[in-house]
Amino acid sequence: MLDFIKPTGILSKYVQNYFIVETNNPMEFLPKQRVFPCGNATMVFHYGSSSKFQKKNSSEYIEPSLVICGQQTNFYDLSLSGKTGMILIVFKPHGVKSFFNFPITELLNENISLQDLIKSEAMELEDKLLNSENNKQRIIHIENFFFKRLTQNSDFERIEHAVKFIENSNGQIKAQDIAQKVCLGIKQFERNFSKYVGLNPKKFASIVRFQKVLQMKRKFKNASMYQLAFDNGYYDQSHFNHDFKSLTGLSPKIFFDKMK
Repeated sequence: MLDFIKPTGILSKYVQNYFIVETNNPMEFLPKQRVFPCGNATMVFHYGSSSKFQKKNSSEYIEPSLVICGQQTNFYDLSLSGKTGMILIVFKPHGVKSFFNFPITELLNENISLQDLIKSEAMELEDKLLNSENNKQRIIHIENFFFKRLTQNSDFERIEHAVKFIENSNGQIKAQDIAQKVCLGIKQFERNFSKYVGLNPKKFASIVRFQKVLQMKRKFKNASMYQLAFDNGYYDQSHFNHDFKSLTGLSPKIFFDKMK
């Protein structure tokens, strides 16, 4: 079962959606699925059996019950438990900073138990979630947790605009041009952007562009590698291949062959 739920009220400025996954399969773990950078940090709560997680060039391990996952610039492999339930809280690219006062850049390419970051509050939330009767109650507890931790920051709106510029351009905009649009010097802009998003604007733009390539290929199944590269602003085919492989571990051709 898959289900998407929208956040309540003001939380919609910071949280994109809640994504619920449930499986009921006799296998202990389902086959590995490769997960690619999407430009969003997430928080995950397992109310069934936890999943296996394996980062690039690392050993696999069982995820904690309540984990926060920072921005990813590399792929990772995920094996869902055959019998699990999980809620993924997908933050907007610039949203996670408004709930946590530690440097968001420290979460880059990391999946960390929330208890390691805010021990007592995480334990209280995890206890409430484990003892909830259904996902409706769990989401109420999650949103109450966020409402209590929500802080307003003066730079938030500026970075929100910057993220929209990048998304609206499909990642085809220079950091210098965005800095001018949000009335900041380039160094200050890059510093503030990383503070909220967790990675620099150039890397975030490359992930947005990569996601646009995937959308285009789903819509136009017969699009050639040349069309995908040209229409999405890559300098040449080698640039396209290099960026694609760095994010997926596969060449574009092999990746899309596997998707057929």
